[in-house]
Amino acid sequence: MEAVLNRKTSFTQSEVLMEHTKLLYSKKAVQRAGEALIIKDIIKVDPDKYRESMLVLSNWRSSHVNALWKITEVLKNSCVKTEKNTVVVKRLKRTPSIISKLQRFDQMKLRNMQDIAGCRAILSTTKNVNKVKRDLNKSREFKVTDYIRSPKPDGYRGIHLITKFKDETNNIVYPVEIQLRSKVQHSWATAVEIVDLFTNQSLKSNEGKKDWLDFFKYISNEFSKIEDQNNEDIPNSLQQSIRLINKLEVHKKFQAFAGSLKLIEDQIEIDSDSYNLLEIDFNNKTISVHNYPLDDFSIAAEEYLKLEKKAAKESGLVVALVSSASINNLKEAYPNYFADSEVFIKNIQSIELENKLKNPSWFLKLLKSSGFSNDN
Repeated sequence: MEAVLNRKTSFTQSEVLMEHTKLLYSKKAVQRAGEALIIKDIIKVDPDKYRESMLVLSNWRSSHVNALWKITEVLKNSCVKTEKNTVVVKRLKRTPSIISKLQRFDQMKLRNMQDIAGCRAILSTTKNVNKVKRDLNKSREFKVTDYIRSPKPDGYRGIHLITKFKDETNNIVYPVEIQLRSKVQHSWATAVEIVDLFTNQSLKSNEGKKDWLDFFKYISNEFSKIEDQNNEDIPNSLQQSIRLINKLEVHKKFQAFAGSLKLIEDQIEIDSDSYNLLEIDFNNKTISVHNYPLDDFSIAAEEYLKLEKKAAKESGLVVALVSSASINNLKEAYPNYFADSEVFIKNIQSIELENKLKNPSWFLKLLKSSGFSNDN
């Protein structure tokens, strides 16, 4: 990992090694906390164990932050070589996502989870995504999973790289996941999350209504053609995409999702390298963004834990702790939290146009509607 860690970064070692991110618990305690949190109704069955386990999880998650900062800087420096205005953000994994992953994979342990700390880069094209992947992995110190060359069965495309960073504050090696996506791939992935958030499904985990699962599988195949990245064509994916767009009323639903949330703080100012605590309240249809300077990470982590406990008791509340350079970057990187599907819908419209151009009946209907007929 030395080659990666020795790359030039824009901050000093003292800024990375922050005292408030020290791990306060043993790895055995971390493992026990993960095992406790997947117990059914633990919050009601054993509230004391729930509170203790949440404290351990929160501290374990926070202890990743130094590693996350270091690797994010490596990612930023790599992206700049390829695309100056790349959107790069970082996040600590949400507790519901952590618990869901522990429940889905029997052998998964909290202390071994690879993506608790994650950063993401969104580039304009798949070509640039691959350039950044090659630059990052020059020293072959990343574990690379290429979901562009071999997409997931549900249609997910992107590149994941996992590396490890030894944190001198507690002498533990932490994994950090990097996700690289093109804007087209990102629009698909965040649209899946929007549907999950608003319809209470788990499409991201391949669980949910068949029509939605099929829709995203087929539309992913069509989106790949926009970038000339189709790997293995799915028969009739264009026709199936159009059928499900109409059946699911995709345009109408995403428009309703976007119109249902109101940003409480319309004039939010986000400082570079700060933490942003998002609070999405689906009951009151509002989003709040609480901004914390870098030095206030411990406060942000405490508030994050409080809100997550609240969200565990109340349905319709989603919280996340992320970092970005501006509110625009935040919205571009996490449009799912703002119900923003604008880019996704534009890509859908491209697919619909492609279908119309391939469908002769569409042209005949246009002629008839314009006053022409076969007799003319």
